[in-house]
Amino acid sequence: MRRLFLLLAMYGAINAIAYSCLLPLWEGFDEIYHYGYVQFLSANLRLPVLGPDAISQEVWHSLQFQPVSHYLLSFTGASLSFTDYFAKSPEERVRLRQQLESIPAGDKFQPQADKPNYELNQSPLSYFLMAAIDRVLLGHPLPTRVLGVRLLSSLLAVLLIAHSTLLLAGELRLPGAYCGAALFCIFSSQMLYATLCHVCNDALAVALTGYLIWSSIRTAESGTPRDCVWLGLAASAALLTKAYFLFLVPLAVGALGWAIWKKRANLRGAIYFIAPMVLLAGPWFVRNLVLYHDLSGTSQKTAGVGPRQLLQAAIDLPWREAIVSMAHGSLWTGNNSFTTFSAKTLDSMLLLVAVALILYFVRARLQIPEWTIVAASFLFWIALLLVTLTFYAGSNRQVAGAEPWYAQVLLVPLMLLMFLGLSRAPRWGRILGPLFVLLWGYVLMATYLIKLLPLYGGFPASQRIGELWTRYFQQIGEMNAMLRTVSPASPIMIWIFVGAAVVLSAALSLRLAAAISRPAR
Repeated sequence: MRRLFLLLAMYGAINAIAYSCLLPLWEGFDEIYHYGYVQFLSANLRLPVLGPDAISQEVWHSLQFQPVSHYLLSFTGASLSFTDYFAKSPEERVRLRQQLESIPAGDKFQPQADKPNYELNQSPLSYFLMAAIDRVLLGHPLPTRVLGVRLLSSLLAVLLIAHSTLLLAGELRLPGAYCGAALFCIFSSQMLYATLCHVCNDALAVALTGYLIWSSIRTAESGTPRDCVWLGLAASAALLTKAYFLFLVPLAVGALGWAIWKKRANLRGAIYFIAPMVLLAGPWFVRNLVLYHDLSGTSQKTAGVGPRQLLQAAIDLPWREAIVSMAHGSLWTGNNSFTTFSAKTLDSMLLLVAVALILYFVRARLQIPEWTIVAASFLFWIALLLVTLTFYAGSNRQVAGAEPWYAQVLLVPLMLLMFLGLSRAPRWGRILGPLFVLLWGYVLMATYLIKLLPLYGGFPASQRIGELWTRYFQQIGEMNAMLRTVSPASPIMIWIFVGAAVVLSAALSLRLAAAISRPAR
């Protein structure tokens, strides 16, 4: 099984590279502004302040040469949609790419004064790591720097997700084949890569959720000073990555309180937990209070939304449409172009998820690891509910749901609970487990071959698979020429890693389906 898990980690890393190389500049969610934060740190070597500090002239000028989703045109003032870009001649596209790579070097140090960056109040840990790479690549063209930052953050995130998933699976005593299947489905999730493989601070959040839950389990079970320190470090890292981890602080406090109540920990353990929080995360939250008069630093996003507005939003929100949209979006969302996948396929995936969770809760056990994961999931669902109501009230009822990348924090804990339920119902597990891995593997392969490569390679949207394959064989040269100017990496690098991801997805899904379908000895 060790070789299988190493292969699964490699599978996740290959997908991260393939997705990062294929995804066009600024096609990741809010990537313009997240990279603006990274670039500000690397160029100015100080923390930015929301309001006075702005996007650099280099980033803003790049929008005149790089195509973007039609959703961003009016929002950013960009001049080229993908449709407009694909209609240009090959010579014009090459010229635009050359202009993109030739933006004056000094522009990265000059702010675009009329374009404030609304992401500058985000917690800084992820940005520090990405800024270090951006600083090393300072003399390279903009696409190369963005690709380098993407690769660093996504590969680190994949490795940490693999490690934290195995730690949690060990606490749950999840059988090896089911653990491998869970990790395969995690690393076959399109929305995971849509979240990890662009410049953003969400990349580390998925893994840090796993570490926070694991350290809470260890503290509740043993309460040793070492476990309390790890809990404090995990909570501090999480809070310094995303403000929404404030909703999971009660999980850590509850784990420590349980250990103290059971006399597994004492006052010294509490000090070991609190000290990292005060020393590491404390200064950041004090800064938020001083600058923004708000602990999370996001008061401007919730201004004017109080209890009355939230209650009215809860009454008016079209819950059915919002739940369906968030459920589908948490499984598949086509980056900033917001293209969709087959609703029937996504509904099939959701049906499997629902049955597996029911099987788990029917056979749930009163054990610390399980209920810690359940409690963490419940707390984050509360956070998603409040975010949904806040967005709906604050957008004058235009946005009816939390952003789909927020839900990726729940991917690892829920996937482990689902496969734990399948492992405890052997008859159902031998049927549904293979369906899980085969369906998730198919969606990953279709994501590249049917959705994203045609989308960014200039093929017109087509529902006919036969016509698409004909275009692949007859117009592959045109697709490569398009990818060469649209994506940050060369077509050969894209095809090598996409091909490896597709082959591994097919091989691993078949192997894992066969392993789960065999009766346990």
